[in-house]
Amino acid sequence: MADNASPKTEPRNQRNAGNSRPLGMVISKLKPLSSEFYTHFHEKNRACLRQFNTISNAIYNIFRLIEGDQATSTKVQKWLSGVYDELSGNVNTFKEQIDKNVARLPLDDSSFEGFDYGEFEIRWNHPMTYKLLDIIRTINVLTRQAHQLWLYGQISQQVHDRIILQLLSSLRVAMDNITKILNAENRVNGKYDALPFIQSIKRFKSVELYIASLETKAPVQSGHSNSSALLNKSNFC
Repeated sequence: MADNASPKTEPRNQRNAGNSRPLGMVISKLKPLSSEFYTHFHEKNRACLRQFNTISNAIYNIFRLIEGDQATSTKVQKWLSGVYDELSGNVNTFKEQIDKNVARLPLDDSSFEGFDYGEFEIRWNHPMTYKLLDIIRTINVLTRQAHQLWLYGQISQQVHDRIILQLLSSLRVAMDNITKILNAENRVNGKYDALPFIQSIKRFKSVELYIASLETKAPVQSGHSNSSALLNKSNFC
């Protein structure tokens, strides 16, 4: 979808204890295309970037340990797909409207190549992690396009700021929820311990029911937001 994150050709040849197969770690370079996206990933010592890598590690280890357990694997995959579908649905609503307006700009995209925010190294090694990365790449592009629309007078500063806020806050909510439910920061001797999550999931028919059992203690937020009202035609010049 976007060319700002391209994997290296050689995966890292790592092995985890108890796993006879290479990790197949892919290292991608993610180049921020706007100051807002850069700030989101760089703030508080690259907290969002580190969170992505933490999620990536958790997803890999969970699916590694439940390999062969089709019922548990299906539960986890179905829940993650639902989280991604909700996030991508929100993002795509912005994308459809932004694409229509960007197409009308007298713009050569290379004119923005002077903005250089460096690159981030993103690590992933499972298809369910790549799906999240792909959404992040789309958000990166949209933050730049929103800035272009503002520069060319197609949207107001207020609309620009609200678009950026909606995109990045939706991403933050989704990643926070994944981190929380997978207990992705649960470490034993410096390594993610997936067993507590897996054991909990096995007791429930779905991850959603497991989450419902936790709601009385700490409600899980929804990543849904009403982006259609923000991006209707009247908001654009």
